[in-house]
Amino acid sequence: MRRTCKLLMAIFLGVNLIFAGGCFFTSSQGSGDDNIEASDFTLDPAKEYKIEFMMWGAKDEVDNYTALIDKFMDENENVTVSITTQDSTQYMSTLTGRLSGTMPDLFYLPEYEFRPWVDSGRLLSISNGFTEAEYSSLWSTAVDWYSYNRAEKTLGVSEGSDLYCLPKDIGPWTLMYNVDMVDEMVKNGKLTQGEADLLADSDNPLTWKQFTDICVKIQGYFGTEKNNDKFYAIPYYELSSAVWSNNADYFDENAMHSTISSDEFCETIEWLWDLMYTYKVVPKSTGDSAQNMFLAKNSAFCWVGPYLTPMYHQQKMNYRLLPVPYNGENPEARSTTWIGTLGLAISKSTKSPAAALALMKYLSLNESAQKDFYTRGQLIPNLKSMALDRESFLSENDGSVALWPENRSVYCDIVDGFGGDTKAALGKTGGDKIGGKVRPHYHTFENSWLNALNTEISDIYALKDKSGIRARLKAYDPTMQAYLDQSNRSAGIIVD
Repeated sequence: MRRTCKLLMAIFLGVNLIFAGGCFFTSSQGSGDDNIEASDFTLDPAKEYKIEFMMWGAKDEVDNYTALIDKFMDENENVTVSITTQDSTQYMSTLTGRLSGTMPDLFYLPEYEFRPWVDSGRLLSISNGFTEAEYSSLWSTAVDWYSYNRAEKTLGVSEGSDLYCLPKDIGPWTLMYNVDMVDEMVKNGKLTQGEADLLADSDNPLTWKQFTDICVKIQGYFGTEKNNDKFYAIPYYELSSAVWSNNADYFDENAMHSTISSDEFCETIEWLWDLMYTYKVVPKSTGDSAQNMFLAKNSAFCWVGPYLTPMYHQQKMNYRLLPVPYNGENPEARSTTWIGTLGLAISKSTKSPAAALALMKYLSLNESAQKDFYTRGQLIPNLKSMALDRESFLSENDGSVALWPENRSVYCDIVDGFGGDTKAALGKTGGDKIGGKVRPHYHTFENSWLNALNTEISDIYALKDKSGIRARLKAYDPTMQAYLDQSNRSAGIIVD
């Protein structure tokens, strides 16, 4: 068996990168069509290929990918793959620095970096390397996320768009709760069985009021009665999950106009303020991480994604997934959380597109590889049919899912949007009340707006009276708009 060549890199590039306004790229750098002929994506058995794959990850993930790529090379003996690893905190700066030299053929690309990279012409379109069957095997959301029309500067599948990446993984981010702690409260009469049943319902999300009431009871028992001043029902609350679950958003559909002063957005920040100050179930600050609080039973709820599955299994945590609560007083609100994803992208400058695409497909679409990944607890399958298969990922008895929580179908329900595919796969009826969206900074060319907004909202959380929240958001709205205008101008989009 051939072994991959690992280049464990701590690269110091002699390049001074100038980041203007938080974005390295200007509009449409590079020239020419992003497409190549379908024949150029076909491996020639008589030709030797050498390609580089650049990634980040903890040791376990690197080892998993090394083993999988070794298997790929065993099946494709004329392809040699070298793996370059980089610390996640330095990954994007290192990757961007290589634009002035030799780019890796295949590389990780976070979804929030996709738009500036594809718009600047740095990525190779893979549209001509795919069959209709391969397209349909993926979650439709993933195809939509990584499609782009460079002429119109629009995201998503549309006439004239091309596909530029495949998902390395799809990571829905949702709540979980400690089952043993809830059972203890029910046993001691501190929580009703009906309330415990609401938590255990994977199809019907809690309203904000139901969630708040349960948090208050949990806080009273594990915090006050047990005299644990380190305990909080939940370590923090995800802003986007709250915003979207009140039918609010940061901006309009095309990320042109700010919407942070809308009534729904303001209501959301007021509710989050109440969790901290009125109900005292979320800490104003903490010296410990959310995961450590949950593991130490200093919180009953926490946030979780598929990649954390092995760790919580190793810690023998008895937990269930919980769809994010929504504002039950808003008839348009639905449980909606965020989905993170890493793309696998091919450099437009690659000299081996066929080998790069073959490896990309193997890592993203190969059935054996996908089963190996989810058996290790690394991801939910990118292949929709596998993810929704009651004989594989949704099986009640298959040993391959031993690491996963019992109601892992919540992850799938988030990814399928509100289409009902997960419920149908499980033989359930009724409307789909659970969905997800890609993270908000995916939609913009620059991400500086998000850091600035988070800073402003942190200051708002510190207000002693929530009556001032709406005025603060209204006052900040022009600043938010200026950030969006700057982002769009950087890509050559005309701002009204």
